[in-house]
Amino acid sequence: MSLTICFFLLGYLVGGFFIFKEALLYIENLPALGPILSERLFYLLFFFIFMMLIFSNSIILYSSIYRSKEAQWLASLPIQTNKLFTWKFLETFIFSSWGFYIVSAPLILAFGKIKNTGPEFYFGSFLTAAIFVIIPASLAAWLVVLTVRFFNKYWILVILSLLISGSILIGVALATPTKEITTINGSVVSTVNQILRHTELSIHPLIPSTWLSNAVIGWSKPFAGNSLNYSLLIISNSLLGIMTIYSILWKVVLPSYFVSLKRRALASNKRKKRKEQKGMQQIHPNHKITTIINEQIFGRHTIALTIKDFKTLIRDPSQWIQISLVYGLLFLYVINIRNMGYQYQSEFWPSVISLMNLGVCSLSLSTLTTRFVFPQFSLEGRRLWLLSMSPVSMKKIIIQKLISSSLITGALTSALIFISSSLLKMPTLKIISDTAIIFMVTCALNSIALSLGTLFPNLREENSAKIVSGFGGTLCLILSFCYIITIMSLLSYPVAVKFIDSGILSIQTFKEAAVTSTVITSIFTIIICTIAMNLAFKKANNIKHLRNT
Repeated sequence: MSLTICFFLLGYLVGGFFIFKEALLYIENLPALGPILSERLFYLLFFFIFMMLIFSNSIILYSSIYRSKEAQWLASLPIQTNKLFTWKFLETFIFSSWGFYIVSAPLILAFGKIKNTGPEFYFGSFLTAAIFVIIPASLAAWLVVLTVRFFNKYWILVILSLLISGSILIGVALATPTKEITTINGSVVSTVNQILRHTELSIHPLIPSTWLSNAVIGWSKPFAGNSLNYSLLIISNSLLGIMTIYSILWKVVLPSYFVSLKRRALASNKRKKRKEQKGMQQIHPNHKITTIINEQIFGRHTIALTIKDFKTLIRDPSQWIQISLVYGLLFLYVINIRNMGYQYQSEFWPSVISLMNLGVCSLSLSTLTTRFVFPQFSLEGRRLWLLSMSPVSMKKIIIQKLISSSLITGALTSALIFISSSLLKMPTLKIISDTAIIFMVTCALNSIALSLGTLFPNLREENSAKIVSGFGGTLCLILSFCYIITIMSLLSYPVAVKFIDSGILSIQTFKEAAVTSTVITSIFTIIICTIAMNLAFKKANNIKHLRNT
């Protein structure tokens, strides 16, 4: 297992280095705009990573302290609260931040290569980046603890107000016609300002990601400038974050934990009262026509298992908040995609943008299936023997999980593809085919995630984020990416035939290439789904292996 992970990570580091190197060289060679654009990309990248690190640390810390049964046991031991919370903070920091090192390493190496930097660039950049992740982890710890401690019903009104305001702004943006970028008096500076006007937040001097970007870019220049100052600023703020957590924040942890237990107890009591008010309805058969029809079509066991999974998802804020955030970001991306493709006279760029749009949604979907579908089997935990003793076979249970997860993620992702393709003014047949393809990709990614989650279960862990961080979760993400790359290569064949039409690409017409690509993609997806589910069925039916887990 370790050898497999090391092999794929090494492959990513080497492949990522060459890809980043070629991309940065292309951007650097753009006339007048190159150096400015390459540096701004660094600011944007580290800004988004900084925000995602805050969110990731918040979710994992909340799950490991306020939603974990282990925390209840640890709280009863004669361990000081500050030491316990500091350990949980370090554990969260490691689980949520290791991906940042893997992603940023080839980018920093490629940037240093094209800038012809010396050893001081690599030493300073990697040291600064390694310490930088402590800052979002510290901010996330303060955010989680204070939110749990002081959250009340008035916060709900504030959140709803923000959501309504955001919806209004999105509606106004959709109704407003797009503006094409134009130069003013032929000025390059004016054009650059128009292109980068939406990225000004990423260069705000009070945001820690700006300090990291300034340090990395500064180390790449002959005269380091203020790079050392920014590095020291990051180190000092990281140390300050750790000191405040160890000396101040831990005093709020225990009261916030008791408040969390109180809220959970009150919510459980409300659910109990609602059941009591219904009387004996839950044990008497429901004779409603809709209920009878649903039971005849889907089966009572399928409906019961689906309701169980849905309630489990709703009762865990760390799950549905992440799903809402990812699809919210995708929706914002879809809205802004209408600004692309209109100013091109040829059909090449709209076709490429449409293909890349399909790839972006597929990659985002792969992270969701790895994060939420993969741990579904493991989250049954030691209660899995109850399901194995029920009159429902494990095969039907896995099929139910596959169907429910595929329908939910498929409906959302298909809607995003349909909207984005419509905004790109694609032909009706193209919109329908892209929507069908993304739904097919959804089924394959869910099959891969659910199969590997069954093959590599972790029934002792209740935190889904920690389950995903193991070997099975890493392998699931890697295989999902490999599948998406294969699918995107097959789907790009008709585009290459249409716009290159030379050599081996001139054998078929565009329509023939589109049919060939669709057929091969469908067959390949069916094979992947079949192999994945057969492996899952075989593993789940052999329930004896659960004795040693």
